[in-house]
Amino acid sequence: MSGVLKKKYPEERRLITVLYAEILNFTSLADQLDFEVVSDLVRGLWEQIDRVIEEYEGYSDKHLGEAFMVVWGAPRAREDDAERAVSAGLAMLEAVKEYKRAKEHPAVKEIALKIGVHSGLGSAGYMGLRGEYTVLGKPVTLAKALERKAEPGTMLISDATYQFIRGAYQVKRQETAIEDDSGDPLQVYQVIEYLQQPSKLRYRSMGGLETHLVGREEELEDLRAFYRKSLTSDRPTLAVVLGEAGIGKSRLMLEFINQLESEHSRIQIISSRALEQADQVTFYLWKELWSNLFDINDNDPEELIQKKILDGVLTRWGKFLGEIPAIEVAHFIGDLIGVEWAESRFLDKYTSDPEKRNQRSIRLHGEFFSRAARQGPVVLVLDDLQWADQRSIQLLFGLCSQQWAEAPIFILAGSRPQIRNQYPYLDDYAEVITLKPLPIDGSLLREAYPILKSAPEEFLDDLAKRADGNPYYLEELVKSAVQSGYDGTSDDPVIPDLPPTLQMLLQARLDALSPEARATALFAAAVGRVFWKGAVMALFKGATGVTEVFDVSSRNLVGRVQLSLDELMRKELAFPRVGSTFSGEREYIFKQSLLRSVAYSMLPEKHRAQCHHTIAEWLTKRAGPERAVTVAKHYELAGEMEAARKYYLEAAEYAQSVGNQEKEEEFRDRARDLLVGLS
Repeated sequence: MSGVLKKKYPEERRLITVLYAEILNFTSLADQLDFEVVSDLVRGLWEQIDRVIEEYEGYSDKHLGEAFMVVWGAPRAREDDAERAVSAGLAMLEAVKEYKRAKEHPAVKEIALKIGVHSGLGSAGYMGLRGEYTVLGKPVTLAKALERKAEPGTMLISDATYQFIRGAYQVKRQETAIEDDSGDPLQVYQVIEYLQQPSKLRYRSMGGLETHLVGREEELEDLRAFYRKSLTSDRPTLAVVLGEAGIGKSRLMLEFINQLESEHSRIQIISSRALEQADQVTFYLWKELWSNLFDINDNDPEELIQKKILDGVLTRWGKFLGEIPAIEVAHFIGDLIGVEWAESRFLDKYTSDPEKRNQRSIRLHGEFFSRAARQGPVVLVLDDLQWADQRSIQLLFGLCSQQWAEAPIFILAGSRPQIRNQYPYLDDYAEVITLKPLPIDGSLLREAYPILKSAPEEFLDDLAKRADGNPYYLEELVKSAVQSGYDGTSDDPVIPDLPPTLQMLLQARLDALSPEARATALFAAAVGRVFWKGAVMALFKGATGVTEVFDVSSRNLVGRVQLSLDELMRKELAFPRVGSTFSGEREYIFKQSLLRSVAYSMLPEKHRAQCHHTIAEWLTKRAGPERAVTVAKHYELAGEMEAARKYYLEAAEYAQSVGNQEKEEEFRDRARDLLVGLS
């Protein structure tokens, strides 16, 4: 109908990131120069800024004289919207510098740009007489407030944005804070630069539930004390956070690391996570660490992996001369993760003595971290230690036994309490913090979840009672309540009927997904806590019986699977990892191992064999020999014992190549058992 605006995008609340910026001293420039000269100068600068906005795919919302606003997350969302916004801000600051260097007029030298960035839920839709698409709400207000606080030539971001981009940029925590519309202070960070080689595992989120860590102040102070101790110690300091699943180990560690990063600009964070699905892969914990640090993919050509390792070692080696050459360290690190070096004079001398080779490897790992620490304190973050293979733990304890003068090394690890049964001498090597259930009450809930600030006591008491001191259960309860309609604004909210146990709650959360997203979650669970988009797509194609049960189609896979993964991210059930084990494959992780277990339990048993066969076939085309045991397990679960036996023998050969005689014998024994079963 004539005169009616055709609306291209829906009007909705969206998680957005807003960049608000102001170009300073343009007004004084206009007072000094002719209009045509000013117009040409302005046009040239705007062209550069607009190119940046286009490059990072932002939505240019407003130009208000010397100020402008750019939005990410509306009208279209991407998993890395906050990173795009911050990268665009840095590029804009650099563009202004380049522009000033290129112009000779002295008045141009006074021009400066300052930027504020905030992420949060805002309203997106069509406003005004012209019906222009725009965004409104707290993200806009706080981005403006951050811009006003920023010094010329700098960019400030809120803590909300920092949570999305942490680990990818060097930031500096600011002493001053800004207040939101309710008067609560918000932490502020200045972004210094993009880290070309981020050194810690990172996860992105598209969810919008704002949470604060509370009730762990004593444990945080203990970690700070252990870290301070490491700065003057002559050997690495190992701190282990123990706690049951969901008690908040990873969250506490993340909060502590975030504080370290924002307070110490030269700190080097290097991280890894052990996985239940890889608990029999020799040195998997360290393989993940080196792959993450050196940007290594399993399916990289061996020559490229060798180059990445050598370049990575040399980058951190420094100019100090010593008895150990960098190339020897590179060879031993590569050898530990399964890389072959032809005719290595460093490795060949240990061919017949694997135990001495392991001892030398520990010594050289120590030398690497000692060298790296000369550039700034080194912090290793190792999560889910209970799943680490024995050789990984031996290397860890071996490092903690070494003395390195003036080499501050702090190792922060998380584990379930069962590790004490595996390694009863843990306390000989580590400072141990044991997390207990939180004493949850109404005031703590309101502090932890701003959306509950006005919630009635009855609702808060019900949440606290159900959670029983488990922070993960509590978070899932709050999310379930929000998804059931509670928005934190009503004085008399409808209290949803919440499931009585965490397992039932997680099952309900999975049941509430769209059919495609639910199938994706269950398929992903068959892969493991860490999974890949390509593997899920292979399951949609290869496990046709399951897709029929789930009443979903295996056609148009690429778009449908990505939409399903986006839904899992929005619901904060899974996160994409930055980087991937396999080049060209997008890698994801379930938020919690218990969530993965619940999802797998919902996969119909009669279809599991078909799923594991498909996963094994997918892995054989991509995985290296170190993952042969993982392939063997999937074939065994698929009931294909001959194929499983073949890969157990390959796993035994790999264990032998890295000097792990115990695992070699275990895998050969398993292969013999399967052979007996076949005969």
